[in-house]
Amino acid sequence: MKISIYRHSSNIKRLLLVLAIVLIFSLLRYSQNIVNKLRDDLTNMMRFYATVYAQAATEESNQDFSFIFDQIIRKSSIPMIISSEIDKNPTAWRGVGIKEIELTDDTRTILEKMMKEMDSANAPIPLIYNDYNLGYIHYGDTNLIRQLVMLPYVEISVVFLFIFLGYISFQLIRSSEKRSIWVGMAKETAHQLGTPLTSLMGWVELLKTEAPDNHHIDELTNDIKRLEKVTNRFSRIGSTPNFKVTSLNPVIQEAVDYYRRRLPQLGPGVSITFQPGGEHQAVINRDLFTWAIENLIKNALDAVSQLNGKILITTQLLKNSRQVAIDITDNGKGIPSKDWKNIFRPGYSTKKRGWGLGLSLTMRIIKEYHHGKLQLLKSKPSEKTVMRILIKCK
Repeated sequence: MKISIYRHSSNIKRLLLVLAIVLIFSLLRYSQNIVNKLRDDLTNMMRFYATVYAQAATEESNQDFSFIFDQIIRKSSIPMIISSEIDKNPTAWRGVGIKEIELTDDTRTILEKMMKEMDSANAPIPLIYNDYNLGYIHYGDTNLIRQLVMLPYVEISVVFLFIFLGYISFQLIRSSEKRSIWVGMAKETAHQLGTPLTSLMGWVELLKTEAPDNHHIDELTNDIKRLEKVTNRFSRIGSTPNFKVTSLNPVIQEAVDYYRRRLPQLGPGVSITFQPGGEHQAVINRDLFTWAIENLIKNALDAVSQLNGKILITTQLLKNSRQVAIDITDNGKGIPSKDWKNIFRPGYSTKKRGWGLGLSLTMRIIKEYHHGKLQLLKSKPSEKTVMRILIKCK
């Protein structure tokens, strides 16, 4: 069963990302247009101030114009500095955060730095009277313009914060719902299997009394024990399983032996090989961990050819790490790169009759119960596909 939305999830995310980028740029462009219009109005106002200021002076006067400056534009909120024509020496200032006191060397240095910053944003306006240049007005953005410049970034930050919090909340809710569904399904499966298993065990005991020498009854007993083991595994989902330090090689070998006994039914050319890279121990729940290994082997068996299918299981201790890597390698049909991130999602399957629960269940066993990692390490069709389990060793 294939869930087509998984195949298009990447396109949907890209579309949403492009839409978000377009909205952000539109907001920035709109706010920038408003800022530019306000700056144009500010420039016109400063030109008016410059004209008034210049007309209030006389062409013969070389005195400080700060008195006229204060009387004309004292109530203005525009940060500005007036400088002389030749040496750009500041003679008056307003709204720059510096008290209007006698000009000192330190104050001059600060004001000259401000003038350069103002000139980088707005060209200084000359004070011209009768073709005579009396000085320059250097001005910067008002508080309102600076706030408008920052407003889109503040809005975008707030929106992203709400999106992030909403995403985290959604993920927590979805994770809780998925966990509840898994637990409910597992418990119900265990309950449904329990009744017929009890009945089958009774019939087997009855057959043993009637035909004690029939070896088929022993095989039937083994299959019933297997079903009982599967039932116990499902019953452990959602509960707190028991963990203890366990050697990994016997656990893996148990899963390998189970499928080796069924190889004649799977195909004449299929082989399973286990090559341990040393003795490794980890804190695991044996039943659940064996179940995870079996699921990965079963997926590999479904992928390989019946004529020359090869499955290799290896273990190794990673360098500079306290983790054991368990690699399940097969030469099957592989997994397309576009589906790599979807294979662990519930309901996703490349098989026509698959439920898409095997890898998702295995991921939960390894990640949530054993605090390990399960990843698709490599996949090349008909050559090599590697699924890796990482788990801390003791």
